[in-house]
Amino acid sequence: MPAIGNAGLKMVMHVLGTKVIPVPSLLLTGIGSIKGIKKYEIPFKDLLKNTLILLREANEKIIVYVGYLGDAEQINSIRDCLQEFGSIIDFVVVDPVCGDHGRAYVSSEIIANWGELIAVSDLCLPNITEVALLTGNISDFDIEQSERYIRAFTSKFENTRLLVTSVDEGQHLTNKLLEKSALYESNHEKVPKNYGGSGDAFASYLIDFHFFQKMPLSRAMEHAGEMVRKDIIFSMEKSEPFLMLRGKSSI
Repeated sequence: MPAIGNAGLKMVMHVLGTKVIPVPSLLLTGIGSIKGIKKYEIPFKDLLKNTLILLREANEKIIVYVGYLGDAEQINSIRDCLQEFGSIIDFVVVDPVCGDHGRAYVSSEIIANWGELIAVSDLCLPNITEVALLTGNISDFDIEQSERYIRAFTSKFENTRLLVTSVDEGQHLTNKLLEKSALYESNHEKVPKNYGGSGDAFASYLIDFHFFQKMPLSRAMEHAGEMVRKDIIFSMEKSEPFLMLRGKSSI
C-alpha cells in the first residue's frame, strides 16, 4: 500500500470499496517509480492469520486475492493459511507480481515460491513476462514466443485457470483467458502511456464484474480491460502523473 501514487490496495479499495478486507504485505511512501521511496515491513503473517480467525468465527465466506508480496516467506504464510482456513475460502485469485517488459524486479526466491501458491489457486493473472519467469523461460525472452510460454504455464499448472494480461500485439493489447480447451481473447486499442497500478486496477475491476456483478469471466475480462483503457485516457487528458480511476466499475 503506497502513500504517494496509485497502485496495490489503493486501487483495490477504490473499486471494491467496503467489500475489501485489506491485509497489506508492505507499506511504502510511494510507488516504485518514485525515487527515494521508503519501505516499511509489517507483521504480515500474524495480521493475515488473525484476520482469518475473526472471519471464521463470524462464519464469513471470502474470496482471497493476492497481489504484490514483499518476500518469499509471505508466500509460504499465505499457502499455510489457505490450507488452515479453507472452510471459509470460496475462491483464490493470484496476481504473481514479479516482472514486466522482459525482466524480473523481485528476487529469484520470490519467483520460485510463487509457483507453490499458483498451484493451489483457482485463477492466475500474470502478464507475459511473468508467464515466462514462472516457467523458467526468461533468459531468452521474446514477445513473439508468447504462445510457447503460455503452453509451458498451462502444462506446469494444470489445475489453475490462466488469464494473461496485456499481451502486446502491435496496435492492440490483448487479454487471453484459457479455460480448459477454450481460448477467449479481448483486444483493446493500445494507449501511448504506461501507468503503474493499471494491473491492480484490472484485477479489481475483474473481481467486481465477475464475482459481484455476476458476469461470465470472459465478459468480465473484456469489460475490465476497457475500464483500464478509459482510465488511462482520462488520466492523460487530466495530465495526471499517476493513474486516476474515473469511478465505479460500469461500462
